[in-house]
This record gives sequence, C-alpha cells and structure tokens, in this order.
Amino acid sequence: MSRFFGGGPPFLPMETAAQRTGFPSLDMTGAISPAIDVQETDSAIALTAELPGLEEDDVEIEIKDRRLILRGQKKIAHDETGDLRVSERSYGSFSRAMSLPDTVEIDKISATFDKGVLHIEMPKTEPQDPSRKIKVSSK
Repeated sequence: MSRFFGGGPPFLPMETAAQRTGFPSLDMTGAISPAIDVQETDSAIALTAELPGLEEDDVEIEIKDRRLILRGQKKIAHDETGDLRVSERSYGSFSRAMSLPDTVEIDKISATFDKGVLHIEMPKTEPQDPSRKIKVSSK
C-alpha cells in the first residue's frame, strides 16, 4: 500500500512522484488546467469552464490582441494539522488563451460564475471587410 501512495513505511509523510522517481517532469504540483467547452451558434460563441473550488474573485478574464485569456489560482484547501497521505487534487495558477475570430464583438463579451462553472458569452456580428481603397493625393 505504501508503494502505491508513496511515503515508504506506514505513517511517513507522502512524497511526490518526482521525489520518488527522480524525474522532475512528474512533479504535478500546481498542474491545473480547467476543462472547457466552446460552442458556436449563428449569433454567439459560448465558453464554459469548470473551475471547482474557485470563487469568482479567483478568476480573471482579459482580452488582449484579440485573444481571450482566462487566468486563476486554486489555493491549497486542506488543513496543516496532520500529515497528508494522499493528494490527487491540483493546486496552483492556471492560464488558458484562445484567439477570437473577427466576428466577435469584444465590447459586448460578458461572463457569469455559478457554483464553480464559468460561462463566457461572446456575441457575434457580421464580419467586417478590412479591405478599402485609399485615395492618392498630390502635394
């Protein structure tokens, strides 16, 4: 049992997979990436992200260079009174980004947070034709 959960003989503090194997790439401390769904209709793009254990103040949404950036941090929730034997939950910071099509009206994007689920609504507009003619004038 102790080989499965780590920690050696019974009742020793748990060690991480990275400590046990010597491979730092197996260190999953802070490895958190929220699961998202993206759904598109004729009028909008909707993004839903599962963020269990987070509050709305733990989440930040930013639009930069026509990219939607979702950031947040999940803090460690267990108390420090005893030795932690098994921890499969992920903690730490995360960041997800997606490029927005030209049809998304950036000024009308809205977000709601309910019971650990983030909903971002991105209304669409008709695509704007970026081509135009430029009049040449003389000096």
